[in-house]
Amino acid sequence: MRKAQFWYGDFLVAVIILMIIGMLFVVSIRDLTSRNEILKDLTLEASDISSMLMTEGTFMDQWGDYKGTIGFITNHKFDIDKFNNFLDLSEDQQRVMLGTYNKVWIYLADRNGEIGLNHNLNHISINEIDSDNLVHIKRFVFYNGDIHTLGVVVFR
Repeated sequence: MRKAQFWYGDFLVAVIILMIIGMLFVVSIRDLTSRNEILKDLTLEASDISSMLMTEGTFMDQWGDYKGTIGFITNHKFDIDKFNNFLDLSEDQQRVMLGTYNKVWIYLADRNGEIGLNHNLNHISINEIDSDNLVHIKRFVFYNGDIHTLGVVVFR
């Protein structure tokens, strides 16, 4: 055998290894891109929902008929009556009024982070939500003479 002899078996193994590495690279880049798109969509949706909730809204007595817009603020303060009326809607009605197909968890927490009022799902904290795609937005509201956090969590 000569020193410069070429083994086709070695070449074939090297090509197969390079093809496997290439495929893994393409799959991981594609997954990363699709996850970023999902998070981008969830971020836009969570921002829209939290902005809408920070308004006074309209037609609270007609929310059950899918009319008006949801808003939890009255005279620049959090309105517990609007929040309770929103909770009286079915989950489907809530999603339609919020304009989303995704799951939404809305809560009100005090300065210490203790959640006093919460929307459906009855979670105690955000850590209990089991989702790989989750966006959490916090807004500050005035309620009962103190500053509270209105949290909106949108996830799939």
